[in-house]
Amino acid sequence: MSTSPHVMIPKPDELDLDLYQAIVKQGSLCMQRCSDCGTHTHPPRYYCPACSSGQFTFAPVSGRGTVYSYTVSHMSVEPAWQALVPFVTLVVELDEGPRIVATARGLAAPAVRLGMPVRVVTEAKSDDFAIFWAEPAGT
Repeated sequence: MSTSPHVMIPKPDELDLDLYQAIVKQGSLCMQRCSDCGTHTHPPRYYCPACSSGQFTFAPVSGRGTVYSYTVSHMSVEPAWQALVPFVTLVVELDEGPRIVATARGLAAPAVRLGMPVRVVTEAKSDDFAIFWAEPAGT
């Protein structure tokens, strides 16, 4: 019998589901990209915020970006995260433009600085969901 806590896996729907399925299939970070003007968007939308086109794909991106904002969590009500406190949650501005939320991995709270370079990687948790991790840019 396993003693690890039950990990709740979210069940995305609509465009979020399409995004996560693309990420799991690619095995790397993908973002919505307008087929007409090339704008990357997150969260996914039915129409491009730059040109209003409804034509898009979910394309791989570099994962490179900088810390735009962050917070340190010193407690968690989610059993799967309790062993990880304190943990850092970042808003990362990707080189391609969009900002995404990721949990820091390999970065302790005192080392995180606004504007510092990071790399966002994904970890598939099911065929329909992946976690975003932000790691130091050199890893």
